[in-house]
Amino acid sequence: MAKNPPDERLVYLALKNIFKGTDAQARNPKTIRKSIQKHQTHPGIRSLIHEHSIENVCNTAKVLLEQQIFESTLKAKIRFPEVFEVSPAQSAERAASEAEAAKTEADAIKGAAEGQAGPSNSVEKDTKRKGKGKERQISFQDSTPQSQRRSFPHASISVPSLYPVYLPLRTQHRLLGKVQGILENACFNFGQKTMRDVLQEQGWDCPESGELNLWSKVFLVHEDKFAADEMDELGKPFEELLDSMEHLRHTAVHRLRVTVNRIEQFMVDSESLARLLQDETCAKTLSRLRRETQLTIDELRRNKDLLESRLAETLKRIAAQRLELDRLEQTAMEDMSREDEEYQSFAGTNLEQTIMSPETIVQSVATTENETGSEADVDVDSFDEADVGHVSEKVSWSGAAA
Repeated sequence: MAKNPPDERLVYLALKNIFKGTDAQARNPKTIRKSIQKHQTHPGIRSLIHEHSIENVCNTAKVLLEQQIFESTLKAKIRFPEVFEVSPAQSAERAASEAEAAKTEADAIKGAAEGQAGPSNSVEKDTKRKGKGKERQISFQDSTPQSQRRSFPHASISVPSLYPVYLPLRTQHRLLGKVQGILENACFNFGQKTMRDVLQEQGWDCPESGELNLWSKVFLVHEDKFAADEMDELGKPFEELLDSMEHLRHTAVHRLRVTVNRIEQFMVDSESLARLLQDETCAKTLSRLRRETQLTIDELRRNKDLLESRLAETLKRIAAQRLELDRLEQTAMEDMSREDEEYQSFAGTNLEQTIMSPETIVQSVATTENETGSEADVDVDSFDEADVGHVSEKVSWSGAAA
């Protein structure tokens, strides 16, 4: 009997970790079948094959591959929106965890800034801001993400949360280091055009000689070097933009792990600074990096949404199975008690029927008559013996009298 083709959503969920990267570009039926058979011992894949056949699973996978569903979580979300749904409770938990992470990151960056070797005296003296110099020691571990755990409804276990989202530290470090280098080059070029005296004063003769955080301090002092209309287009206060660039430098240099939310902000602010410095080459490079980074971050988020949604569905199904097992257990105990009572009643009824059967009654009557006859014989014998004795006494008395 021919089996029905599987649901595309189930095939996507079962095979998404197989067809990824270059494997997601597979189109040849033999290649697709070989990849699926290689992982057919996986429970999800095994059940699909058992229920729908390997041919049907391969055909459905081929359709999804041709439509590039495995290549992009965005396309997958459009195709299967329910798979990526997030509950209001999950959204609230994520917002809380991301807010906590943001505070931890800010403290870590501040600690890194206050603990670093001071810049050259002339820059520090000219740009010292209010509120600086407060004593506070923040360890590097403050920026390390802590494992967040939360309980799922109907589940007796707590599972690790996949939020906040982080890039791998190596990837983050390379990205921010690249951005820092691009910006420092743009800053030096801008300085050569508009602030040669500052370059000479600081002894900066190449892009590598002036770090981004020091350029931020210089730009704050020489704010007049920037066009007013371009400053208005920043979308945020100039000082806040420069603070962001300082934080970017500290994060890159001190290897502080930060969430993708902060990385996104770093990328936006970096592009804004590049345009303010009127370095179009730098701005275009940063714009491309920002877009690629954003695509990767969006993929990460959607994948986490999918995983959490799938886990919630799995736990819900397990909870239903657990309730069914509890019901079966209760039913089994109730059946045992009921059957025991029924058999007790059956055994008692049988015994009563045996007691009240005609054969038992006849035997009972016969037994009673025999017992009565025996008692009568005993009485007669006793009576005869007594009478004989009494008569003998009378005969003896009469003879004596004569």
